[in-house]
Amino acid sequence: MSENAREKSGSWLPLVVSLLLLAALAWACWSIWAAHGARLAADAELRDRLMSLTQERDALSALLALPPCEAKAKIDATAPAAEAPATSASPAPQTSGVSAKAPVAARPADVEDACVFLVSVDKNGRGATGSGFFVAPGRVATNRHVVEHAGGGLLVTSKALGRPVPGRVIATSGKAQGDYALVAVDLPAGAHPAVLAFAEPARRTDKVGAWGFPDIVGKSDPAYKRLLTGKDFKAMPELSYSEGVVSAVLERKPPLIVHTAPISPGNSGGPLVNERGDVVGINTMITLDEGSYRQASIALAAADLIRFLAAQGVQVETRAATEAP
Repeated sequence: MSENAREKSGSWLPLVVSLLLLAALAWACWSIWAAHGARLAADAELRDRLMSLTQERDALSALLALPPCEAKAKIDATAPAAEAPATSASPAPQTSGVSAKAPVAARPADVEDACVFLVSVDKNGRGATGSGFFVAPGRVATNRHVVEHAGGGLLVTSKALGRPVPGRVIATSGKAQGDYALVAVDLPAGAHPAVLAFAEPARRTDKVGAWGFPDIVGKSDPAYKRLLTGKDFKAMPELSYSEGVVSAVLERKPPLIVHTAPISPGNSGGPLVNERGDVVGINTMITLDEGSYRQASIALAAADLIRFLAAQGVQVETRAATEAP
């Protein structure tokens, strides 16, 4: 190769290298810009979602702040027309004769028709959730701590009710007399939720089941989220069931049932039942041993809840252990 050819070849090499470097720099800049744009879009979407959730929460709080009749009218306006009862029998009474004269649950599968999900809102718009169950037509038992701050409103819903309805706290126990509340519910036309019977005192090693609406399950339930954000007032959260055995019955005032059926926040006020579906207690709290990380589920014994209900004029059915369902 001549000297001139080598000089010309050598003069092109720096230019090619420079072009390659410029292309690499341009590609890096484009990648950074694209990533930044995607992040901005994600941030904007998150802001919009948070704003939407805030608006939905405000809508639910506003509904719960209304008088019961107005809240019921707003819910009715968006609810589908109620279907006529399948039979010509008269509906169960709602405001009188508060005794367990509705169909009484005889099998664990029937307990679902008696359990309800409660959403209470305090005067500052803060919400709380819990569980409950029908002890008489139009009467729901739950824990006092679930509804004691429901100054902003209370909603009760279940698949048996068909839609959310306003609830009214008509009685609560004193803090030294257990943790009970009685809620009055106006049953929608055609709704006939089951009423739970009560059983004799639970004994150690008895098999038991806990029914309710724990938050740990609700966090993964789309219907739970739609209802609590106000996006769909007709959404029905899924009822949850767990089972275990009675570990001990502590003779305190009121007596406490320690059991192994897993419960968590949101289960409060739900029934603890035996294998037949009869109430032996009302789930109230959990305790945790920080040393061993063991959890114990605590229910208040049914006998003490029966005493509270009787004082409010509610007579429940109690079945003996040997009585056929």
